[in-house]
Amino acid sequence: KIIKRENMKLLQFFDPVDGQHVGVIENEVVVDLTSVNTSISTVYDLYYNAGGDSMGMVEVVEKIKREYQNCRQLSLPELLENRDPSRIHLTKPVSGPDSNPNALKVWLAGVTHEVSAKLREIEAKQATGSDVNVYDQKYKEVSSGGRPELFSKGEPDTVMGHGQAITRPSDTVRLVPETELVSIYGVNSAGQIDRLGFTGGNDVTDNGIEADNPLNLPQAKNWAGGCASLGPLLVTADEYDDAEVIVSCEILRKGKRVGFKKGETGQNNLNMPDSLLHLERHLFRRIMLESRTLLAFFWGTPIVFSEADMSDGLQVGDVMKLEFSGGIGTLENEVAALPKTKQLEQLELN
Repeated sequence: KIIKRENMKLLQFFDPVDGQHVGVIENEVVVDLTSVNTSISTVYDLYYNAGGDSMGMVEVVEKIKREYQNCRQLSLPELLENRDPSRIHLTKPVSGPDSNPNALKVWLAGVTHEVSAKLREIEAKQATGSDVNVYDQKYKEVSSGGRPELFSKGEPDTVMGHGQAITRPSDTVRLVPETELVSIYGVNSAGQIDRLGFTGGNDVTDNGIEADNPLNLPQAKNWAGGCASLGPLLVTADEYDDAEVIVSCEILRKGKRVGFKKGETGQNNLNMPDSLLHLERHLFRRIMLESRTLLAFFWGTPIVFSEADMSDGLQVGDVMKLEFSGGIGTLENEVAALPKTKQLEQLELN
């Protein structure tokens, strides 16, 4: 007989007094696991250092709660609302350890939803004046069991958490949010890949330069400061309904809504054989996940803000609110200017 558990919600937060913490949510209360065991301060620690890779994430958290009865408790609403970095604040819900931040890998899939494939094709045609066809062609390839579009998203320190800023480079053409379900993976003690849970993701993209030429994709997806975000909560995979996930994205400018869209994602909305497993096969056959590393995998978006929706794209000061069903919550980030540097002065003088 299989005993089903309620899905468990985890988060990571930073305390200015002593650094990174990891907690589990019970109703609207954050139970601070690090407060009773300082060797466990991240989801990474729960999985690789506390036995999660052998007994499972839910079991290891329950074990810690049984062993320690005096965990510090914090208000979840207060953590979600705080934007003051001098106070306790949320960080992304999964990360590598401080000694090795690159133990978190970030990969993404593109054109996994028909609506995004069609809109990207239209924008590319408008920008170039010719039929590009690459997006529609790729979508049809994947739908019939072919190779998906997979790419990496920068360094892990460019992936922000809830409440942290997404940066806008000065040469941006048209920046847009992309609302994506994200699955988190580890390698268990038997050497097998585990789906640990699910969180929300914002794959911020410069659609303007990608529409000009699809080969601009790496630059459209990657820059310093903050080119993506994760959060706010990590829901364990045990009973999360990843078949049907409702997502929405709201964009506020000076407090007024300038954009809103809603869509459906989840395994039932990935139009390809074996759904998520098809993407996982192509990713992990070529990019084997090493022991003691985690991977965040963005599935692709059912929501695209076209030029007709937002001709100027995201501007500095805009606030993005991405909502995910199933307990993940609302991921919120403000847009900030990417600081300019003088690093090129010497090269430009020569």
